[in-house]
Amino acid sequence: MIKYNSHIKTLRIVIMPAKPIFEGGVRTGDTQGKYAQFENGRYQTNDEKIIKKLEGLPTFGIDFWRVTDEPVKEDKDKSSEPDLESMTRQELLQMAEDKGLEVNPQAQKKELLELLKT
Repeated sequence: MIKYNSHIKTLRIVIMPAKPIFEGGVRTGDTQGKYAQFENGRYQTNDEKIIKKLEGLPTFGIDFWRVTDEPVKEDKDKSSEPDLESMTRQELLQMAEDKGLEVNPQAQKKELLELLKT
């Protein structure tokens, strides 16, 4: 179990945003999003995808931090930047949006890689 603390007591981090559902061109509802909800400044998870997402955020170490005794996995040969090539198109799109870059939602993975590497 990986544990995190935050100075923000009710911090809520979007792991996967809710998305609208359309039927026949009419919005009928939303899919449920996935969130890391801190309660009283604490959050814990075993989900490797959530751990990777949380520790890849620019606010990791600032707004929240890891508090377990387990060592943080680090590759000495790699920088603190994530391996963009191994990320999915959707993850690259989300990263570009998180960085405030203007990006076409229909952009191909190759285009997103070029944008994020510059």
